[in-house]
Amino acid sequence: MFFALNGAYAQWGFTLNQEEKKINAIGEFSFNVFKYDTIVLNLSKSRELGLDLAIEGNFLNTSEKYYVLFEIGERKIKILSSIKEKGKLRILKLKDLKSKQEYEIEDFLKVLKRGSECIMTINSGVKVIQGFNELNGSEVAINKVLRGNYL
Repeated sequence: MFFALNGAYAQWGFTLNQEEKKINAIGEFSFNVFKYDTIVLNLSKSRELGLDLAIEGNFLNTSEKYYVLFEIGERKIKILSSIKEKGKLRILKLKDLKSKQEYEIEDFLKVLKRGSECIMTINSGVKVIQGFNELNGSEVAINKVLRGNYL
């Protein structure tokens, strides 16, 4: 299956939320379908949750089961376990389909930071969407969260 990604460019940002005492790195994905929703990969660190990685967007609802695959270079990494919440899929563990290696969040972030681009495919059983992120600025934003304090 081939998807044309015309003019796709998605960037990473870094935010501080002093009220919630939370630090975030957010990467927005450009999708191959009509853009009815923004889907982001949100890495956050807070006193309440510690380090948390989630896919967020209105496409995700709690009634469906999702198969999510990240393609970073030659690696194909799927979400092995997650927690569904309204508009959010919190990632707990991932697995490299080629090497069969399992990743905790911090190990997956190392792979993500080394990549030049990431393709994320989300299959809800009813619809399959595929998004693209060039990973520009991801290393800086992710490192700020990993090294950051809780304000």
